Parts: sequence; C-alpha cells; structure tokens
Amino acid sequence: MTSPAAETSTLLPGLDRDQGRLAQRITAFCDEHLATGSARHRSSDDRPAVFLVQGAAGTGKSALLSQLFVALSARSRLRASADPMAGARIRMLVNHAEMWRRYRDLAGQQPALRKMQVMRPTPYINAAARDASQRADIALVDEGHLLLTRADPYTRFRGENQLADIIRASRITVVVYDDAQVLRMRSHWSLALLERVIGHATLERGELHRQHRMGASLEVREWIDRFVSGGAPVCPPPAGDASFSMQVFDDAGALYRWVRSHQAQGSARMLSTYDYPYALDGRDHFIDEPGLHVRWDRYRPEATLPWPERPDSADEVGSVYTVQGLDVDWAGVLLGPSVVLGDDDCLRMLPDRYEDRAALSGGAAARASGSTAADARAAHERILRDALLTLLTRPRRGLGISAHDPALRRALDGRPNS
Repeated sequence: MTSPAAETSTLLPGLDRDQGRLAQRITAFCDEHLATGSARHRSSDDRPAVFLVQGAAGTGKSALLSQLFVALSARSRLRASADPMAGARIRMLVNHAEMWRRYRDLAGQQPALRKMQVMRPTPYINAAARDASQRADIALVDEGHLLLTRADPYTRFRGENQLADIIRASRITVVVYDDAQVLRMRSHWSLALLERVIGHATLERGELHRQHRMGASLEVREWIDRFVSGGAPVCPPPAGDASFSMQVFDDAGALYRWVRSHQAQGSARMLSTYDYPYALDGRDHFIDEPGLHVRWDRYRPEATLPWPERPDSADEVGSVYTVQGLDVDWAGVLLGPSVVLGDDDCLRMLPDRYEDRAALSGGAAARASGSTAADARAAHERILRDALLTLLTRPRRGLGISAHDPALRRALDGRPNS
C-alpha cells in the first residue's frame, strides 16, 4: 500500500528530484506527528515539531512550500479516515507583502486552498492566543528570516520572537530560512538565535542547493558572492553567455534603456539599493541619476498581483522589499550612494547613506541586550550586504549593473582608479 507521503510527492509537479525527496520527507514528518496521540493539538507537555528548510536565494524554497501547501491542503479536505492529514488545519504564514499577495493569488486559483489560509504572522499569533481553535495543525512559514525578533508596535506584535510564538501556537511548523536575506534590525536573525528558538523542538532539517532561478554560469554566481562579501578587490564580472547576459553600464540611464529593451521578451525590471528618498505619503518619489528620472515603486496595498507582475511596475524602480522572494527575467540593478569602492579596492557599505532608516533602527534595544557600537555597525553593514545580494540574485536571464560611485564604476568596468 502506498503511504500518504509517497502519494503526496506524486502531486507535486515542477519540482526536481531533490525538492521532491525533501517534500516527501516533510510530508512523512507531518504524518508522523499528526498521527501521534488522539488529540488534534498537542498537550502542554508535548514538544512542538519543527522542520527547518535552508537554502540560498533561488534554490526553490518557495516553490517547494507552494507545492506542499496545495498537496497537504488537498489531502486535508479529502478527510479520508485512515489519513492523519484528514481535517488538518493548514496555514501559510509570510511577513513579506509581495509574497503574501502571491500566495493569496495561488489560493484563489487552487480548489484545495482558501485565501483565509494565507496569513501574516502577527494576526495568526494573536488569533491563536485568543482562541485555541485558531491554532494550526501545520504552519508553513515562508521567508522565515523576515520574522520579527523583537516587539514591534508598528505591526502590533507585542511578543519577543515571532517564530517562537508560531511554534508554540502550532502542532507542526515547517519553516524556510536563508541566513543571507536578513534586511531589518527588527528581524535581525543569526544562526545562533535560530538554534535557540528551535532547539527545544522535535527537529528535522533539510537543505536545497541547486540554483533554479539564475540561468547564470557558476562563474557569474561565484563572482556575485565575492563581490557582495567585500572579501576581495572588485574586478569586472565574467562575460555572459547564451543563457544569461551580464553587463556593466557607465550610467544609470543606459542601464534603464537596457532594461526597457527587454520588455517585449519577458519581465524586465529596474531595481535599486535603498539609497534614494522615499516616504509612504501617497506621493510619487523619484530616483535621479545621470540619464535617469524614474519613480520608486508605488505603495499599492490594494494590489492583488506582486510588484514584478504588475504592468505599471515596468515604469518604476523596485526596492528589495518589492522583489525579495520573487524573480524577473532581466534585472537592472543600480548601486546607490551606500555602495562604494573602499581604499583597499574592495566593496564597502556605508550605512550612513542608506535611506531606509527604519531597517537600521533598534540600536537602543541592541545596546540594552549587551551589543556594542561595533556590533551595531557590523549588523547594519550585514543588512546592506544582504539587501544587495537579494537584488543581484533576482534575474533568470540577465543582470545589468551601474554604480553611483565613480571609483566603483571604473573598477567594475576594468578601468584603473588613479
């Protein structure tokens, strides 16, 4: 007789062998813990169950989670008497607004899903605290590195750690995590903190390695990693090939024209580091560089489609917040004033020039917990590097780069800096 986990794996189209095997492991893990005990939710002395999925940007973590969301929900709705998944309450939790839209769109297309299954973490945590019947049997958590690690009045989160609260509120938690995509101090994760939060749980781990998004060669991807890390002198990127174009532009206007030239061939979007003024005041805000006067992405909470899929976004510049977890065919990335060439010819990040001050706020709380000024500076630089890596790893078919800093432009183009 075929096991439910094996049956689930056959329902997951579009996954490669490694993703399929990991999906089978996660399904078996959920079956085992749902089948334990007669009560649907664990008692107070039971240990929670956590399956941690790790992988770099573009390795297919969200694709895996999407397919699991559909397959497990389909089984839960069949209510087969011998299936431990029968009647299970399944929730998809994500802090990222654009990913939330994508999952809501998926839920509207799939008969097995309901839009109410897709939630932001804080409303889920608060609802579960008020009413035990709102707790999930399986909480699928995408972009786990964006979960808050401290109270945040702006989002009405009053706890100390969203992942810890989700684990407490759920019978089983499946969370995907990438240590290189931490973008804000209020969600300032480290592997040590992650281990502390999940260490008390019954834990299983899985990892994805194969690059699914970028069609770039290994040489190009390794150059991106070296460039962003700042551990070696900046050198020109490798040439592209028939599968992936790679170009450096001497000004932002030429970069934008390159992006526009690909509009008829697929999704092509202009992106930038968060180095130009922007405010949520209902007005348009523009990025001005030589040859470029283009507005930042408009704040549209009513939009049903993620930013890269909206037609009007072709006339905008996206930030890390509009593209994290998503992809485009071609990306033109503007490296703004916070990204410079250091005296040692390596890439340096200047947090003082970063316009997203909210991302770097939280110094008082960090100092109260024993962090030094040097620790805060290192944390801020890490946020800027993670944001840059996120931008540079969005494209599937081509990457263009232009830098505000003249010395960095020359180094990227292979010209000497006198």
